[in-house]
Amino acid sequence: METIPARKIHAIAAKVAELRRRHHSLAVKIDDELQRPVPCSSVLQSLKRQKLRLKDQIAYYSALVRSPDRTRLPVQSA
Repeated sequence: METIPARKIHAIAAKVAELRRRHHSLAVKIDDELQRPVPCSSVLQSLKRQKLRLKDQIAYYSALVRSPDRTRLPVQSA
C-alpha cells in the first residue's frame, strides 16, 4: 500500500471541512422545508439523499485522515 504524503493530508482535511459545511447547509434546508405548511416530499427526499451522500464522503475522507499508517483506503464507489 502507498503512503499518503503529509501535504495531501492537509488537502483532505480541508475537503472534510468543506463537506461538513455543505452537510450542515443541507440540514438547515431540510429544517426550513419541514417548517413549511405543506413540505414537498420530493424536495425533502432529494435533500436527504444529498445529505446522506455527503455523510458517506465525510466518513470516507475522515477515516483516511485518521488512518494510523496513512495508507490508501479502497477507492470510494460512486
